[in-house]
Amino acid sequence: MKKFILFVSFLFGLMISNAQENPVYPNGENVRPPSSQAWGILFSYGAINFNGDIKQYDFGTATQENGDFDELRYAYNVGIRRTLNQGVIELSFSKGEMAGLKRYQGEGDDIVHSRDEIYDPYNNFDGLGEKFMNQFIEFNASYLHPLKELNTYFTDFDVSVKAGLGMNIFTSQKQDLYTDEHIYSYGYDDDVNGNDKNSWSNAPRTSTLSIGLVGEYGITKELNLIFESSYKTSMDDAWDATLVGDNDSYYFFGIGVAYNVFDY
Repeated sequence: MKKFILFVSFLFGLMISNAQENPVYPNGENVRPPSSQAWGILFSYGAINFNGDIKQYDFGTATQENGDFDELRYAYNVGIRRTLNQGVIELSFSKGEMAGLKRYQGEGDDIVHSRDEIYDPYNNFDGLGEKFMNQFIEFNASYLHPLKELNTYFTDFDVSVKAGLGMNIFTSQKQDLYTDEHIYSYGYDDDVNGNDKNSWSNAPRTSTLSIGLVGEYGITKELNLIFESSYKTSMDDAWDATLVGDNDSYYFFGIGVAYNVFDY
């Protein structure tokens, strides 16, 4: 996770530096001319850091070498966008995974969590750690509002605040961290044993709210390189198949491209 964030941060800084020194849009002003009334497409790919009940650390990601399990997961995002004079409207589709683990025994200096908030309605669990795997698809509508005062410092780099609403459709299974024995699940016909996963049309769904920052570096007048850092929260607590705390959420750190197909 740290290597991915450092890599994205390095590219982000490099683009800003290059934007200040080598403008793609030499129009005599330190302002990038907006692409108004344009229709475009976008694609991005990035890391997902889950935040919820089944989570070893507050922000960092954990791994379990026995079983080759990693909390860090990934998702891709495709969509269309409408560029206006005052911002950008995006409609997008995402598909990816979320994962988490929680240990109830010590491993060196690692955190040991209390067993008081274990969610096990079928009494399937008597182990020393839990893990979950969530697979999801998501439909989002977002608005990007440019930070105009900040963007005046760059010629071919824009920073925007991104806010949106969405619908997340998911299946989630929780297992023993060390034995892989089933504990509980959402989106399965047989939740007791974790059998018969639902199709996407029958899977559980929840509404989402998102907020974040998007940086766009102009490669050409039609093609932008995108950097995104966003936080997305669910309207319930079921993503990790554990209903004992606050609503679940995740962080997304991605990189992608946006291409203006035509102006209208």
